[in-house]
Amino acid sequence: MPLTTEVPTFFGPSDSPLFGVVHLPVDNQIRAGVLICGSLGKEGMDSVRLQRVLAGSLARRGFAVLRFDYLGLGDSAYAQARDDAVANWVASVGHALDYLTLIGAQSATVIGIRAGCLILNEYLGQSHTVNRVVYLDPYGTGKRYLREHRTLFRLSVGADAATPGEVSIVGGRLSDHAAAAFAALRMGANPVSAHGVDNVLLVGRPAETDKHVTALASAEGVDSIIAAGLPECAAPTPTPLPIPFAAVDSIIDWIDGNVPTRTRRVVPQYLTTVTMPAEGPDGADVFESIERIEPNGLFAIRTVPRRRSPAPAKTVLFFVTANDLHVGPAREWVELSRRIAAAGSQAVRWDPARQGLSGQISRNRWRRIYSKADITDSIAVARHACQDAGELELVGICSGAWYVAQVARNVGARSAILVNLLVWNWRVTPTLLSQWGYRKITLNTNAAGDTGGGAGGSRAKRLRAFLDPARKPTKSFMHNHLPRCVLRVLNWVGLVYLPEVVLTTLAHRGTDVTLIASPEDAEQFTAKGGRAALDRLQWTSQPPRLIAIPTGDHPAHHPAILAAIRNVLLPVAAVSPTEHIPVSDITSIESRRNPLVPLAKNA
Repeated sequence: MPLTTEVPTFFGPSDSPLFGVVHLPVDNQIRAGVLICGSLGKEGMDSVRLQRVLAGSLARRGFAVLRFDYLGLGDSAYAQARDDAVANWVASVGHALDYLTLIGAQSATVIGIRAGCLILNEYLGQSHTVNRVVYLDPYGTGKRYLREHRTLFRLSVGADAATPGEVSIVGGRLSDHAAAAFAALRMGANPVSAHGVDNVLLVGRPAETDKHVTALASAEGVDSIIAAGLPECAAPTPTPLPIPFAAVDSIIDWIDGNVPTRTRRVVPQYLTTVTMPAEGPDGADVFESIERIEPNGLFAIRTVPRRRSPAPAKTVLFFVTANDLHVGPAREWVELSRRIAAAGSQAVRWDPARQGLSGQISRNRWRRIYSKADITDSIAVARHACQDAGELELVGICSGAWYVAQVARNVGARSAILVNLLVWNWRVTPTLLSQWGYRKITLNTNAAGDTGGGAGGSRAKRLRAFLDPARKPTKSFMHNHLPRCVLRVLNWVGLVYLPEVVLTTLAHRGTDVTLIASPEDAEQFTAKGGRAALDRLQWTSQPPRLIAIPTGDHPAHHPAILAAIRNVLLPVAAVSPTEHIPVSDITSIESRRNPLVPLAKNA
């Protein structure tokens, strides 16, 4: 039997609810409360595995643990690019501590992770309700955080991805005003002497050079621990990051040793449905509810209009890519869901098994991206989301787009938006070799710049360097010169990917397909015979269309990619003119417009 429970819930003010997950001993007997303040952007998303392991271990030691999303982030209320974002993040810490007090925790330890340390430190300057504080690998200043993550955004997403009036990081964005407020934050006074905190632990990395962090580590009354592996756990890699188990164990032991062993019973309060407030002058309040999808208990959130329309409404189902969570790139699935519901329809976002909040977290960070089990789960989620396939609209990126195609093929769908799809094959087998290589990289990557995995990785890199120059021209030759019947056989075997096979099936199924492609993905689509396939499918009742974006990235963090998704998905009235991509910037292979949502016109 499990020793702990892990239950997602909404909490906080009724007009601005927050989302969190409560970890408790199974008998609800606790020694104290623990609050985990995560980091921001991709760093915050990547640390969810760390937070779940840390929270579960503390619950087994007899603690009530709450990990949560700040206002404007994750599944909590508010849009993210508000000018008062930083003040809302700090207020979120207070709301989370109030929840722990509400259920019966009589003392509290707060753990800050990376940028979360700065938010926690700002909260301590305004309140004296925290007994113990843990800083895990803190930034010395908000300015340093923004400098590093803005640079990472420009390098990985594109120098042309800046949005006027906003500061973008991978996985999120801030208004200029909020960015200035966050840049002013710094790790300052010793919490023991300045804020009345009983105990402080700082878990830092070797050879720390930030003067604010080193000063705090040497302050009187602060316990300081150097933990290996912290730089690797904050590395900007596309693979799932390792969990710093040495640091986690140190934190658990320190909290365990500083909290009395006597226990008291808590009464947890779980809230699964809330009203999310309207954003913007033309917005509307919507309902959001936490759901579990059987048979595997997959986590999902459904967003519905506050006032149901008597006419049939569409249901939009969002799929994530690779290691992303249900919030989508740059929190796009959350904000899109609320806009869809405000316009009268409903939306569902969910986490695949062993990812995010679905299933157990393994110490092994490798997870297969393409699998038959996930196809089965995707079909189950689609049937749970909407009983009538004629009202179902599917959206997915990369591997998420592949699962969208699988659902449309098996269940049917009103429409499917396939963003940057790479695997043009119905079978899992052709992906096994590439997934094996990805697994080797994931399991052997111990540093941000090391993707080789030692001597074996070096041999693999040399082999790829030898073979890669020949692969592209060879496959291009095959697509351009071999008969289509031969290409279909090679596609079935898995030697080539053939868009025609997938697109023809979906066209015959009656699904309205829109392809959105970044420049690199559009180039690969063309090389695989995709444009020729689209020309051949113009006779069908629902011919697919391609929207090739002239700029953008494959993981779809670029605002041009996200704007293209909005333009196709949202009713025209629900999309701000500033979010439209001008037609001059969009290459579409045919003039047919989506019957639901026209392409934007030039003003």
